[in-house]
Amino acid sequence: MPLRGYALAGWLLVALFAARVIAQPLSLALSSLPTFESWHSAALPYSLLLVSQLVILAILALATFRVSIGAVRPGRSFGVVAPSLGAVYFLVMIARLVLGLTVLSDIRWFASPLPTVFHLVLAGWLLLYGHLHWTLGAPARSTR
Repeated sequence: MPLRGYALAGWLLVALFAARVIAQPLSLALSSLPTFESWHSAALPYSLLLVSQLVILAILALATFRVSIGAVRPGRSFGVVAPSLGAVYFLVMIARLVLGLTVLSDIRWFASPLPTVFHLVLAGWLLLYGHLHWTLGAPARSTR
């Protein structure tokens, strides 16, 4: 996948996460959106959650912008670490989703599917960005 494909996919994931950040406070005014409380699992106070989401959004947007303009310098080592972390993150969120829909439906953190879906979006971005680094990064040099 050329850089343009990575950039387009990255921007789609950034837009989905941005929509999530915007939708939660908007849900206070629009009854067509899920309730304000359904957007988070109450693990963090909303003010802290919002600040962390804005920081994450800025990091994702900056990295994706760098891909868009060809300013990213792919590295194979990052291409090993990022997809590994992304895969673990993705699998943990799938487990959270399944457990919340079944045996742990009485525990709010598990029984909050909306935030879990957006964690899957973040894990997907990490997998995508890691794939870019793995695919386009130069293999590590041997020290022999």
